Order: sequence, then structure tokens, then C-alpha cells
Amino acid sequence: LRDGCEVLGVGRVPDPACAPAQLGAFALTGTDGGGTATYAGEDGTWRFRDLDLAAEGAAAGLLEEFRPGSVYHLAAQSSAALSFEEPFLTFDVNVTGALRLLEAQRALPAADRPLVLAVGSSEEYGPSGARTPLDESAPLNPISPYGVSKVTQTLLCRQYALSFDLPVVLARPFAHTGPGQSTVFAYPSFARQIVAVERGEQEPVLRVGDLSPLRDYLHVRDVIRAYRLLRAKGEPGEIYNIASGAGVSMQKGLDILLAASESEIGVEPDPARFRPSNVPYMVGDSGKLNRATGWQPSGALEDTLRELLQWTREYAE
Repeated sequence: LRDGCEVLGVGRVPDPACAPAQLGAFALTGTDGGGTATYAGEDGTWRFRDLDLAAEGAAAGLLEEFRPGSVYHLAAQSSAALSFEEPFLTFDVNVTGALRLLEAQRALPAADRPLVLAVGSSEEYGPSGARTPLDESAPLNPISPYGVSKVTQTLLCRQYALSFDLPVVLARPFAHTGPGQSTVFAYPSFARQIVAVERGEQEPVLRVGDLSPLRDYLHVRDVIRAYRLLRAKGEPGEIYNIASGAGVSMQKGLDILLAASESEIGVEPDPARFRPSNVPYMVGDSGKLNRATGWQPSGALEDTLRELLQWTREYAE
């Protein structure tokens, strides 16, 4: 939007409670005969289409109607933990949705094909056995349905880029968080529980899963900045890690949030929050991204988590 682009978002209907912080005011501007809804910002520079990309013809109709110059493909069931409970949904959204988009891109005349930035996940790597940052040449060894679905998406995108000369660039972000992230993820869940304790809505105990894994966490703003740079400078068919290169235990991140709380809060393990399998170490090497775009991470995890907690205090219901 800052660059003067017109933006169309596609996916789930925005949550009105989050809109002031995430998108600004929006309003329903129209529906089609099938119930597809379109929303728009007050200034008209962005719109949001409520659409299931995995549905037959949805992606093709969208590209034909709007003819975008670029597509940031982030539509996904993006929780590794939830993928164990919802494997069919995970594959329908992550694999079928990506394939529908690629086929829609391929069906357009070559001159009208938008660049697609397809977003994968560090979960594609799985456990490596080594405790050194992983670059793009590391073997893929996913251990969750989500990770497997993202490997499948990556292979499809590379195959379409190479076989049909489609402009598809692949981003592989490591863990990231920030204001507005769903509480299905660990740090937003911790923040929401802390706020509930501060408000007197929950006893002063946080229920948590496995806190031992080391993760490479970025602020979501750094990840978005990498996406924009890859759209401009990434090579079709190539994969780029987005990572800080530094690992932090989930326990340390939780300690940061607890230290920023206004209450004394205990911690209890919750068996329901433990995954059937987990990756003990997940840290990335983003040298390829840096060489291609000059990208570097900014800020510290402490600042990111404090911002997340403050946002949760202001906007969580």
C-alpha cells in the first residue's frame, strides 16, 4: 500500500475485532450469486475476497478477474500442531489450493502471468540431527502432516516453474510471531493466557506444551519485508530461507513474556498441548536471501514478545 499498489486479500473473512489493528476499517461491498463476499478498506486501496482457493475454478476466476501483477501465496492451514488433528483439511488447503493457483497461473497468456511468491515453512526440514543453522540444501525430513504438505507444495511449485516456465519464487520462513497472530500458536497463546490472568479471568497458571525446542524466531514485519524483496529480486524456481540464524528455547521466550506481566503466574505442563512428534532444533541460515536481496533481520525477540503482549492487552476479547 505504501508503494501505491492496489491490494486484494483472499482467504478467510477478517475478524472485525482485529481489524483496527491489522487492516483498518472494512466494509462489505458486494457478494456474487454463490455467496462470495468482497470487503474493502475505507480509502479503497485494498479489498478482501472471502474465497476458498481449493475450490475448483476459484483461483482461475480470481486471476482472470483481477489480473494481478504479483501474488503472495500464504493461504494455508499453518499450524503443525493442528495438522495432526486435521490432516485432510491441511492437505486440501495447502496442496490442493497451491495446485489450483499454479494451474490458474499456467492457463493465462504468458505475458499476463503474475509472479507468485509461494510461502513454505521451516517445518519442511524436520529434525536434522545437527545443531547448526540449516541452509536450503539441507535434506527435507518433515514429521508433521503440515510439514509434509509444505514439502509437497514446494515440489509442485518448483516443478511448475521448471516445466512450464512459470514465475514462481519460493520463500521458506522460519518461526515468526507478532501482533494479531492466532492463539493456535505458542507465544500468542501464552500472551492470551497472561492477559486472562491479569484481568482475573483465569487462575494464575499458564498451561503449556513442550518448552524445550529451540526455534529461530523473527518478527512478522521482518518476514513480510523479506517477501517484498523476494518479489522484486528472487529467481523463479529458487528457494530462500528467511531466518535469523539464532536459536531461542520456547522456555526463554515464555520467561520474557512472564517477566513483562503485571501478575505472578505459575506454569503447568498440559498433555493436550504436546505434539505427537516435535523438532528439537530448528534454526536457519538465510545467507542466500541476504546475497540476493540484502535482507537482514532487525530487532530482538524480547521487543517482539513485549509488543505481542501489549497488543493482546489492547485487543483481545
